[in-house]
Amino acid sequence: MRLLNTTQVGFQVSVQLNSSDQGMTIFAPTDNAFNNLKPGTLNSLTYQQQIQLILYHIIPKYYSLSDLLLASNPVRTQATGQDGGVFGLNFTGQGQINQANVSTGVVETRISNILRQNFPLAVYVVDMVLLPEELFGNKTAPTGAPAPKTSRSSDADSPAADGDHNTSAGSSVKGTSLGFVLGFAWFCCSVVSYLS
Repeated sequence: MRLLNTTQVGFQVSVQLNSSDQGMTIFAPTDNAFNNLKPGTLNSLTYQQQIQLILYHIIPKYYSLSDLLLASNPVRTQATGQDGGVFGLNFTGQGQINQANVSTGVVETRISNILRQNFPLAVYVVDMVLLPEELFGNKTAPTGAPAPKTSRSSDADSPAADGDHNTSAGSSVKGTSLGFVLGFAWFCCSVVSYLS
């Protein structure tokens, strides 16, 4: 919630849901999605890029799951237009079984669950953090298990110490980001409930 307030994204969503007849679609990564990011991935982004990453998980229009399968790819996200990038998502799947995949050009994952699908707000769970090609395209995909660290004399630098004490910078940002996504989904649902 703190990140929503400091970036003004929460306010932006509230205003858009109150004033638009288009609605909104949000993609919420799971805990494992953030845990599978390469350590330091989020820390390597500037403040503006972190905002773009957040906005990349939002489409400024309501889409049901079947609508996503019929959409003309790429579908523009809220991050589009900032610094000139397209920041689009591509959707594929089987309409008859109501299953959809989302691709960024860097990662591809499936929509694994529907949290909310009532106009004006749709919230879908995804199994990976959606990494925009505009920010991550020239790098190797920053997902999967982290590379083993070289041995050092200090126990505090060992991977076990980082995991046990949750002291690495990447872990704190992942926790903040997960809190952001969950807080964001909660915030949006609260706004829609208030409007109903």
